Amino acid sequence: MPTNNNQEKLSIISMAINDLPNVLTIESAAHSHPWSEKLFMSNFGKRYINHILLLNGQIVGYFIASYVAGEVTLLNIAIAPEQQGKGLGQHLLTYLQGFATDLAQQEIWLEVRASNQAAIKLYQRLGFVDVDIRPAYYPTDNGREDAIIMCCYL
Repeated sequence: MPTNNNQEKLSIISMAINDLPNVLTIESAAHSHPWSEKLFMSNFGKRYINHILLLNGQIVGYFIASYVAGEVTLLNIAIAPEQQGKGLGQHLLTYLQGFATDLAQQEIWLEVRASNQAAIKLYQRLGFVDVDIRPAYYPTDNGREDAIIMCCYL
């Protein structure tokens, strides 16, 4: 799918273990408190939906999600910082919504840092609603930060 007049090619495919070095590079650049390789490795298996976003064959984003009993939980998502603001996150999330619908899931749940207004606005545009707050859920450089729990009903 083109993203602009230069006909850049976007594709989304299942994440493989050998994608982890590139995914970890994006993870470290995109998150203040990145997941470890061990944590990524623990999120592979039958109940996981892990995909990468390729732009002209290069990994520029990914998501990690799990599903059970009609509910999908988005555990991690990132777009390489140099590719942010181009609609790639929305493309990835829209894909997840369609994939979850194809799996006959009814809801997608996530937590987002209360300070991450860009992500919150994106989630709201895609139909996510605020459900609750997890106080002091995320670590910060000088303490803890609340998480906003959001849900999208499919």
